[in-house]
Amino acid sequence: MDMNIEELVSDIESGTYDSSLVKIKEAVDARLKASRISRTIADYHIGDTVVFNDLTATRYMVGRKATVTGIKQKKVTVRLETPVGRFEKINPLTGKAESANIVVPVAIIDLVK
Repeated sequence: MDMNIEELVSDIESGTYDSSLVKIKEAVDARLKASRISRTIADYHIGDTVVFNDLTATRYMVGRKATVTGIKQKKVTVRLETPVGRFEKINPLTGKAESANIVVPVAIIDLVK
């Protein structure tokens, strides 16, 4: 079967797989869990886009996109695309909202390719 991701997503959104959505979700959840376990700091690079996953304790961060800005020994530093909550800082020079640097473990973020 040779299907690209855009076709698969389109088919799911259009209801083609409605009778199998629970099975699809279970498979996706299992694969996400397996890939999160195997992930290491070496999988991340400065400039990568990541998304906070459901293992994030700060619930309003789930689904938020960020950019990797630094790599530490076992954690990465990210900046949110859209600053929110305690991670939103006002730049005193410009008066604009910016993301604070957030140091996070790799378990709570997923790479966006």
